[in-house]
Amino acid sequence: MKRIIFIFILVFSNIYSQNHYVKLPLTKNNCPTFIIEKEIIANENVIATAKESIDEISVLKDKSNRKKHKFFNLTENGIIFIRLKQKIAFKTQSELNDFFGLKKNNEVYVNGYLIEKSNYKIATDCIVEIELVEPDLENKLKHKVVNVWTLTKEKRINGCDKHNVN
Repeated sequence: MKRIIFIFILVFSNIYSQNHYVKLPLTKNNCPTFIIEKEIIANENVIATAKESIDEISVLKDKSNRKKHKFFNLTENGIIFIRLKQKIAFKTQSELNDFFGLKKNNEVYVNGYLIEKSNYKIATDCIVEIELVEPDLENKLKHKVVNVWTLTKEKRINGCDKHNVN
């Protein structure tokens, strides 16, 4: 009997852990995440400003698997992967944390979604705003975190125009 209960708990927890996105409260948008060269988080401005240097674009619309894909938590609204012929400027998560006086390995969020892997960077030209989020009863954070916005306030509120991003 104990074995059956253990298996049930294991399966039940696995099902829900696969589908849960770690994000800040009130994070609501329909905008896809843009990832350049497999590790630099950006926004649609990359396509507009670097059209001639785009080597390849691919789109992930289906829900991925947390165990198989390091970018799982950024997939709620799809991901647009871009490969460029040129290098772009970026900030690492540890650089952002250090700038705000936080531990270098402190969690970083982008557009309200936790970046679960420390190797992701953020394109500096795509940073619209950076906020320092304090822990409270609503967000249940254990300590301050950095949230980097690559979306304008208008897109955070009204969402992205699907015709422009798909």
